[in-house]
Amino acid sequence: NTAISSGDTSNSLFLSFPNHVGTHLDVPYHFFDNGKKLTEYDSSFWIFNHPICVDVPSKDGYLIKYNDVVNTINKQTDLLLIRTGYEIYRNKKKYWEKNPGLSVNLATELRLNHPNIRAVGIDTISITSRLHRKEGRKAHKEFLGDAFDSSPIILIEDMSLKRYTKIISQVIVAP
Repeated sequence: NTAISSGDTSNSLFLSFPNHVGTHLDVPYHFFDNGKKLTEYDSSFWIFNHPICVDVPSKDGYLIKYNDVVNTINKQTDLLLIRTGYEIYRNKKKYWEKNPGLSVNLATELRLNHPNIRAVGIDTISITSRLHRKEGRKAHKEFLGDAFDSSPIILIEDMSLKRYTKIISQVIVAP
């Protein structure tokens, strides 16, 4: 740390925290040693011109399935945002102890049927529900792995989606 009041030329802070704080990205390297790292993505990858936000109101531990979103997404969808409404618990223990999550079924069906989807975002602390951790680890691997012909789907966790409207035509993710 530096401080002008101490004779330094500027005020500055040293910050140190884990990468899973606030809105964050999970890329293939998160679960695979040979997976693509964040710094290996071209900047154009992070521009989404066909985002869709699906409302899937969810209760504690609910695992979101393909059938919950399939009727809203289309062939052009490149960013799927899932609004569970769980964001209202962000400052309560319930937010991380009982959050909804994404199912393996969702990951598999998106990878098989929607090759244009490059990222999925959610308004929960993780795509893994703490009440279903084993399923969450499997879902991460389905989204981020290379077991499909389609490219891995990046995960955006802990998003604030309460103000998202259907009229947004472009989303730029700035990692």
